[in-house]
Amino acid sequence: MRVTTDWDRYHRRVRVSQLLLWAVWRAYAGLLRGISFTGPIKIIELGCGTAYHTLQMTKLFQVDKVTLADFNPNVLKDTQKRLSGLKCEKEFLLQDLFSLDLSEKYDIVHSQGLLEHYTPEEQKKLICLHRDLLTPNGIAVILVPTPSLAYRLWRGIFEKLHLWIYPDETAISEAEFKAALESSGLEILKMKRCHLTEVGAVCRKGN
Repeated sequence: MRVTTDWDRYHRRVRVSQLLLWAVWRAYAGLLRGISFTGPIKIIELGCGTAYHTLQMTKLFQVDKVTLADFNPNVLKDTQKRLSGLKCEKEFLLQDLFSLDLSEKYDIVHSQGLLEHYTPEEQKKLICLHRDLLTPNGIAVILVPTPSLAYRLWRGIFEKLHLWIYPDETAISEAEFKAALESSGLEILKMKRCHLTEVGAVCRKGN
């Protein structure tokens, strides 16, 4: 029987772990380096969690609107507080991503810590969701854990200490990730290892 992650427990932990959030944001920043837009943009984060990375993006780009989607009401409530100071339009969607049906398109569609909690078939559906929400010139930014030596050691230590709280997480190899993106109709613009335990990709809709 598949045991899912307790996201309330995760959120209580990550709320105070600014160092972890900053490390992941540095990975995002590296992937976004060299990306520019000609005018104000719209951003959507799928499985938004803390929305920390969306908030940081609003400091890099001129943003017209941010949309945050998550199925956890406690997470989304905290996210609304965190983004309350943003001057752009904000939309908060309490919804299962597999039933998300939006006509609006976005210049950046992104996620981190999302795909690895689902089966390969569900992962493909989520990647297609990233693709389908893109404007013609938009980009998808996706980060996933990869089974590097550092990841295996880090996870092994936490499991031995009974501190590992992600029972449904499955690390995704770089080759598997690349194949899943390309088979979903995305063109990879950039792919790189991030802080030893993750791999990230910047993609656009393929021709």
